[in-house]
Amino acid sequence: MISRRLFIGAAGAIAIPTGKTSRTSPASSPYRVELPAPTGRHAIGTRELHLVDHGRPDPWRSGPRELMVSLWFPALQLPGPRAPYAGSAVAPALATEMAGYLRLSGDTVDLAGSLTHARRNAPVVRPGPTLLYSPGSGASRVIGTNQAEELASHGYLVITVDHTGEAPVEFPGGRVVMPHIPWEDPVAVRTATDTRVADIRFVLNRLRVNRAGMFGYSMGGAAAASAMLVDRRIRVGVNLDGGMYDGDQPSEVARTGLDRPFLLFGAGDHSRATDPSWKSFWEAQRGWKREELLTDGGHGSLGDYQFTLPALARLNGVPSGALEPGLGTVDPAVAVARVRRAVRGVFGYFLKP
Repeated sequence: MISRRLFIGAAGAIAIPTGKTSRTSPASSPYRVELPAPTGRHAIGTRELHLVDHGRPDPWRSGPRELMVSLWFPALQLPGPRAPYAGSAVAPALATEMAGYLRLSGDTVDLAGSLTHARRNAPVVRPGPTLLYSPGSGASRVIGTNQAEELASHGYLVITVDHTGEAPVEFPGGRVVMPHIPWEDPVAVRTATDTRVADIRFVLNRLRVNRAGMFGYSMGGAAAASAMLVDRRIRVGVNLDGGMYDGDQPSEVARTGLDRPFLLFGAGDHSRATDPSWKSFWEAQRGWKREELLTDGGHGSLGDYQFTLPALARLNGVPSGALEPGLGTVDPAVAVARVRRAVRGVFGYFLKP
């Protein structure tokens, strides 16, 4: 069965209909992602990096810890092909996961044929502050592409990180590493959380980043706070709808708070009024804090699912009601604009000169 951990908030799993969806008007060709246009003045470039931490063994398989990251940056506007949304080797696995949320088959989605707004290896314009992005549990870094493009178009260098072992990851040469983590094991979940923080610190070290912001979706949002707790290079953070737990108890950062700025952005009924970990963090937080709520949204509204799943549903005759448990009733364009504005506003205020 397709994992639905991406639609897990602090209050538990959001129900996705389990019955088989009938396709009243199936698409004649696979769906290709159309990313919302970035609003900044810069053209966008991107490149991928394969990073190996020879001093750290991978917790899920033999050998050193390997990561794939994508850089998104302001670039010169030059002609040339746009970068694909996902690599050709990993695209089928990611397509199967995306389509599975709607009980569709993977061949209804063409992620390798989907295009971003970025040109690969385009000449970089001097970028502004650096931002790191961590995706949800079991999620690929591509789920944050919309937000990475938006921030790069406003001058940021954005580094999106795949946490190997959690989601399918494509390495150079077309080698794909599939998920390994037994999410039902609490010890494995704790290891995954610690590994994410170590991944972020390794990326900061390897790319020689001394001052950055960090944002993340779901488990990635919790990882942003946990990384800030142990690494002062991260000056400001954003948690997009992620519960901050260690097992069934609030995590260390949720108990102690931070002395630097942090934004909590919740969807649906997820807020500090309903999530004990957010309430604990809010009361302990010593730095600037803000909570924003997308009350008519859902957990999936904080990633690229907000616009990919509705489009895929329309093309395949899936009733709109099938989307509400994960995405709420918010208009996709409104959700995208709200999240972009909130994230851009926090980093613009606290990081830009």
